[in-house]
Parts: sequence; structure tokens; C-alpha cells
Amino acid sequence: MTPLDWKSLSRSRPALVALGNFDGVHLGHRRILEALRAEADRLKLDPVALTFEPHPRAFFFPDKRTVLLTSAREKEELIAALGISVVTLVFDSGLAGLEAGDFIREILIRRLQGRRFFLGPDHRFGKGAVGNAEWLRKTFGSDSIHEIAPVEQHGETVSSSAIRHHLKAGRVEEAGAMLGRFYSLRGEVVRGEGRGRQLGFPTANLRLEEERKALPAFGVYGGEARIGDDRFPAVGNIGLRPTFAGEKIPSVEIHLRGIDEDLYGKELGFELRRFIRPEKAFDSGESLRRQIAEDVAAWRP
Repeated sequence: MTPLDWKSLSRSRPALVALGNFDGVHLGHRRILEALRAEADRLKLDPVALTFEPHPRAFFFPDKRTVLLTSAREKEELIAALGISVVTLVFDSGLAGLEAGDFIREILIRRLQGRRFFLGPDHRFGKGAVGNAEWLRKTFGSDSIHEIAPVEQHGETVSSSAIRHHLKAGRVEEAGAMLGRFYSLRGEVVRGEGRGRQLGFPTANLRLEEERKALPAFGVYGGEARIGDDRFPAVGNIGLRPTFAGEKIPSVEIHLRGIDEDLYGKELGFELRRFIRPEKAFDSGESLRRQIAEDVAAWRP
């Protein structure tokens, strides 16, 4: 995907538009997007999701690391799978400085040909983040604005921040329940130091496609690896590998059970299904080998 400068955006057909950052495309986002799709089907109009890259938080706070649940590519794929076209705009100083009224006139009306709009109660747009559902109602009327309530799950509001909180604590099952799917990491298999193979458990070392991707609590996870259309039971270690003097940059190493072939250069996705144990240092390679054997045996999808 290539984000568009807002001035180059152009559509000739009327559209129904969902506005949001949609990081994670979680159940709350899906409620908005599914309402959009249902109304678009009823009115025979195009459903369009309008989102932004980079995340506005990364633009406004460049010195702080913005942690994401989905890469831009992954987000577009998930939204497109719902039968909705995605328009991703470059979030830069030009877009950030656009007044809310100009955002409505220039982007939503003139360039997107928007007729009805769907958004969550917390979504803001325009300079100073003053634009909201009420601004849209003043322009289009109440019947054209669909402000969708958040999803509640076990007394907790489904949100990107709540999902990140669960991941940070290693609660991948709770995070997956809010996402409506298993949380996954995806990237290219690259060469590592070969320690897994030396221990009898070869691993695929991932270079994540999105370096800002949220990592769960460091430790070992049971899940499923995907290479193309093929799926394999897998156990992944995420962390700093403290047994080998430790590292400053976290690594993601995936052992595919029963697979011992050259995977270098291939794209691999790893769905995290269950937390097995936290990462820890072992006093010897043999102690680590025995623990890995136990981890692999313990995971049965």
C-alpha cells in the first residue's frame, strides 16, 4: 500500500465513509465497519474506510515510540476482507494543519464524495482535533451520521489500548478475544546465529514487517505458524535471550514442529494462542534444551 497525499485523492462515485485510525481492526472497529457495509449494501453505494499513515500519534509525538497492533498493510487487508475499500492518507503537517471545516469540505465532500459517515464516539479530526460527530451533524444532518457505540466485553471496553495492555501482561487469549482473532506477528525469515538448531530445535528468526508492532510480555508462546496457505503447530520465543548474555533488541524466534527446511526469505506469520512461560536465563545450554523440549511437548493446539 502507498498512502495518498490528501490533495491527490479523487473519487467520482458517491460513498459511505467510516473514519478512524482502526489500529488492530478489533471488535469495536468491526462494529463500525460492519454497520457501514450493511448500510452501503442497502443504499447500493460504495463503502469506504478512511484511515491514516503514519498513526497521528507518531506524527505528533515523534520522540515517543508509537506501538501498533497492525501494520498498515495488515490493517488494509483486514478491512478489505470485510468488503470495504480502504483509503489511507499520509498524515503529515499539511493534513494535521487542515481545519475541521476544511477537512469536511475538501476531503469528505469534494474528494471522497461522502454521503453518510460512520465513526466511534472518540474519533476526532481537523486541526486541534476539534472535529467530531457533532461537527458532521451540523454539515450533513443527524440522519447521515452514525456514531457507533463501543463494544463491551466482560465489563471492559474493547479498545486498542486495552489490547496492548493485555499483550504487555502476556494475556494473549484476552487480547485475541477483543480482536476477534488471534494476535499475530508477521515478517521475513532471516538468518540468525543457529543456536536453536544446535540445541536440536531449529527456529525461524523473524524480521517483523512493522518495527513498531506491539510485542507481548517476553516469554514462550504456543501458536500456529503460517507460510502461504500452509499452517503448522509452532512454539515461539519472544525476548532478549538472557541465557546467551542477553540482547538489547528483542528477537522473535519460531520453532515449527516437524519442519526442518530452509525458510530463509519466506514470509511467516505466527498466531499467538497461549502463554507457556516467561523468559528466563538458564545455567547451561543443556538446561535450556531440556526446557525447550518441555515447551514443545506442552503445546498441543
